[in-house]
This record gives sequence, C-alpha cells and structure tokens, in this order.
Amino acid sequence: MDHVKHIVLLAILLNLIACPCQAFGAAGTRQPDWLTPWSTPQQTVTTVEPDYLNPFAVERPEWDPYAPFDSKQMVIERIDPIAEGLSIKDELRLPNVLYVQEGGMLTTRATVILGDPIILWVRISVPGNLLLYDNGRMVYSTGLMMPGWYRITGAHADLLVSHLYVMRVGGLLTNNASVLVDPGRYPTTYSLVGRVVDQNGAGVPWARVIISGGEGGSFTINTDMLGYYGMNLPSGYYVITAASPGYIFSQVSAKVWLGTVSAAPTIVGIPTGQPVPVSYSPLSAPSAQTNTGIAAGTAAIPGYPSQG
Repeated sequence: MDHVKHIVLLAILLNLIACPCQAFGAAGTRQPDWLTPWSTPQQTVTTVEPDYLNPFAVERPEWDPYAPFDSKQMVIERIDPIAEGLSIKDELRLPNVLYVQEGGMLTTRATVILGDPIILWVRISVPGNLLLYDNGRMVYSTGLMMPGWYRITGAHADLLVSHLYVMRVGGLLTNNASVLVDPGRYPTTYSLVGRVVDQNGAGVPWARVIISGGEGGSFTINTDMLGYYGMNLPSGYYVITAASPGYIFSQVSAKVWLGTVSAAPTIVGIPTGQPVPVSYSPLSAPSAQTNTGIAAGTAAIPGYPSQG
C-alpha cells in the first residue's frame, strides 16, 4: 500500500512540474489558448512607409517621367561647337556622331548634377529625319535635317536616373552617349527635392517653401542652411514657390514620380527693389523690369541657369 501511495504522489508532483512547461514556450512566451473562445493570440502591427525609391511601386501616374524632353521646350539649333569654344574629347569616325556637353567639352560619357541641364550635340553627314532615343524609347523626332552640327537643349536631369541616348538620322544610327545623374547635395531620401537661391546662386537658408498640388492641397517646408529642401509627396504635378524676408521668388512647376527622386527647378529670389528679368534664355540676353513686389516668373538672371 505504501508503495502505491508513493507512485501517486510522484505522478502528482510530475504533473505540477509539467504544467508551466505547457503554458509557456521554450522562450517563456505565452502560447495562445485555441480552445478558449475569448482567447486571442497577440499580433504585431507593422506600419509600412511608402518606398519612393522602389521602381515597382504602385500608384504610377499616366505620364512617362523617363522621357527626358518636353517637345514644347525642345530647341534644336545649327551651331558649330568649335565656334562656341568647345573641345571634343572623343573623336569618332562615323557618318552621324552624338555627344553630351560636360562643361567646355563634348564627350560620349558625361556626369550631370541632379537638376542641371542636359545639352546634346550631333554632327550629321547625311540628310534625313532625326529620331532621338533614350534607353530604347523614342523621345523626340524632327523633320528633314541637313548635314552639319546641331545643338539640342531643353532637357534637365530632373530625375535621379541614368540616360543612354542614341539618334537615327537618314536611316543611320549614331554612337551611344550616356549621362550619369549625380545627386550632388540634394537630400535624396525624399521623392521631391529642390533648392532656393539668391540672384548670385547662393542658397537661401531657412526660406519657407510652399508646394501646391495639382489636385488641391498645400504643403510647406523650410530649406536647410544651404537652401536645399526635400519632401515625400505622391506622384503628380506641383507648383512651388518660396518666401523669405527681403526677397521676391520665382514660381516653378515640378512632377513627382514614385520610384525615383524628382528634382524641381531651382527657385530664384530677387531682393526687393532690384531689377527682375521677365524673360530668360541661356542663349539670349534677358529683358528686365523693376521689382515692385510682384513675384517673378519662372525666369532667372543673367549668367545663372534658370533650372539650376
């Protein structure tokens, strides 16, 4: 009889030791009780921030941001680069040759700071229609072009993507010309970046930037000590201006595309009472009027590129 009692007591003791092991996991975490109707397992809630640098992000707009040229702003002129004081780095013996301008030199491989202009040069030896491609997509076309040198302006590195250009003129292809876009000092953790500068090109610190969406809504942010700003915005079109004591600023427009960094044109501030250029082209001198407190248009000043 004593032997049976000892066995029963031992079984009860083992059962008491095993209960905590069943109630808790190996790491001491309480396991859900699936047999109790009011018992629910604890769930972890994860907040996913929008990934503006993901090329597979959803909610894409209808327009194609990777087309580098706006046909309305495209300017093609017959100009000799040697007469403009430019030198050629990569001499190619082809009927049609394509170059990218980098400073005072023409090359087939160039690096452009985000937001800066992209200037192409083409030497045509056979007459024909001109077709321009970027990364395999046709982005511009013209009518009959005669042999000679041509400069092509109107594009800006407004997206943090690389470009690979090639032209077809008179049925003959040119060489490839590549452009690497350098982010420079822009805060590229945002979907939209830009800069506010004065008439000398120096950054305006702590200026208030006002961003208005095409579908309504307004956003404000301040520039840093070098005049740069950045904000995460959904895809779409935006109008941007700035405000700072003693300045009247230009107004610019920008488009944002999820999956890359979009750079807005540089906002130029003119001190109150100073001449304000009302029209500007990098290839012609601007006209001006006195600044009486009316905001300047999307113009710049002599010697300073209107797009940064």
